[in-house]
Amino acid sequence: MSAPFASSRQKFARAEKHFADLEREIEAFGQKQPYKRVTEPHPDKPGHFIFKIKMTEELPPVIADTTADIVSSLRSALDNAGYAIAVAAGVKEPKNSAFPFAGTLTQMPNALGRAKDIPEPIHSLFCGFQPYKGGNDLLWALNQVAITDKHKVVVPIGQGFVRNRASAQGRGFVSIPDPPVWDRTKNEMVILELGPGAECDYDFDFTFFVAFNEIALIDGKPILTILPQFGSIVERVLTAMEAECRRLKIFK
Repeated sequence: MSAPFASSRQKFARAEKHFADLEREIEAFGQKQPYKRVTEPHPDKPGHFIFKIKMTEELPPVIADTTADIVSSLRSALDNAGYAIAVAAGVKEPKNSAFPFAGTLTQMPNALGRAKDIPEPIHSLFCGFQPYKGGNDLLWALNQVAITDKHKVVVPIGQGFVRNRASAQGRGFVSIPDPPVWDRTKNEMVILELGPGAECDYDFDFTFFVAFNEIALIDGKPILTILPQFGSIVERVLTAMEAECRRLKIFK
C-alpha cells in the first residue's frame, strides 16, 4: 500500500529536481557575463555623465519556465494532499478538496468552501497555517506566483545586482547612489555620476542574481533564496497534515 501522500511527495521531489536544474541554468547565464559598463551623458544635467551597468542579453525563457515548474509542483503537492485526505475519509470522487489559500483572513471561510470534501477537523489545521496575506506571507506568496497567468510567467522574473564593495577617489562633483537601485524597466543600474570637469577613479564589485518581479512581498528577492523557503514551508505543511490525519485516524 502506498503512502497516503505519495502523489504529494512525488510532486515535491519533482520540484527539488527542477531546482537543481534552475541553479545550473542561472549559473550558466551568469558565467556569460550578460552585462556591460557604459558611460552616458546625463539626460537632464548638461556636462554631467552617468556610469551604468546594463544588461546585454535577455534572461533565457528556460529560467522562467523552470521557476514556474517548481512553484507549480509545490502548489500541486498541497492540493494533492487535500485530495488524498478526502479519499481516505470516504469521499469517492472529491470535487472540493483544494488547499484553501485566501487573500485575507476574512476570506478564509470562503476559501474553506473549496475544501468542503475534507473533514472539518482538518479545516482548523488549515486555518492554523494562515495561508493568506498578513498571515503566513510566504505561503500566500507561493500561491500568488503559482496563479500567475502562463503567458506572463516571464514577467515575475527580473535581474539585478548588489554592490559588494566600492571605492572611489577623485575631484569635483561625484555622486554615488547608496544603495544603487536596479531599474527593471531599463535593465540597468546607475553606479556613479560625475559633474562637469570632475574626475574619478572607481572600483565596484557586483554580484548578478535573478529575482522575482511584481509579486508582492517577494518582489526583488532572489529566486534561489525564495524557492527553497517555499519548499521548506510546503514540507512542513505536508508533515503537519499527515500527522493530524493519523491522529484523527483518517489515515489508518
